[in-house]
Amino acid sequence: MFSGEVIGMQAGDAKQQRLAAMIVRKKATKDQGEKLMRRQITQMSVSALASGLLLFPTTFGQEKPKSDDYAAVWAITGGGAGGSSVPINIHVNRYNTDQEMKSYAELLATKGPDGLRGVLEDEDVGQLSPLGRVGTPLAIARRLVRGDKTIVRVLSVRNQSFAELRSSGRSVDYPYTILELVLDKSGKGTGTAIGAAKIRFNKKKNIYEIESFQQGAAYNKLLNVRRMN
Repeated sequence: MFSGEVIGMQAGDAKQQRLAAMIVRKKATKDQGEKLMRRQITQMSVSALASGLLLFPTTFGQEKPKSDDYAAVWAITGGGAGGSSVPINIHVNRYNTDQEMKSYAELLATKGPDGLRGVLEDEDVGQLSPLGRVGTPLAIARRLVRGDKTIVRVLSVRNQSFAELRSSGRSVDYPYTILELVLDKSGKGTGTAIGAAKIRFNKKKNIYEIESFQQGAAYNKLLNVRRMN
């Protein structure tokens, strides 16, 4: 549309030509920005998947019978909320088995994100809570010992406010909170988090993808992570 406007203007009207050229440049910049945003979202999906915040491997071992408690400080290091932090507690009643994870993976592949979410909303294997506040149930908890490191990954179906649901914005399509804790032999360490994420199965690539609504693990750090029992 803008190219046609430029062509149709009189050659002598320099002011209109400059105005049209500026509009064309603005549109080009907007298109570039949208392409960059799509590219960043794709990179976030790959990054989150590669960092292992929620994969579906068979290497995680079997269910660990006793419960575990962890504490950490969730710190946001970028974006509009950069500089904020909140202490959190994570209580794990039990860890999911390989068979459970396999069934979730198959459900996502066959029934899609809504099918998986419908099942996970009814799961309760623990609790994720900001310090001193009511938290949300954990739908998934996994634990892996790799060398001298212990990796704990948990997922909860996040609470969405009435205002968020009423506005029907993009955020409602990102229903999960995902955390990864990496602890040493003493039970201390660090971690990463995604406050609002969605999970999908890419049939073309035959892989599971995690996408963050905002900055993802790059801007959400878990500090002073420690096992409490």
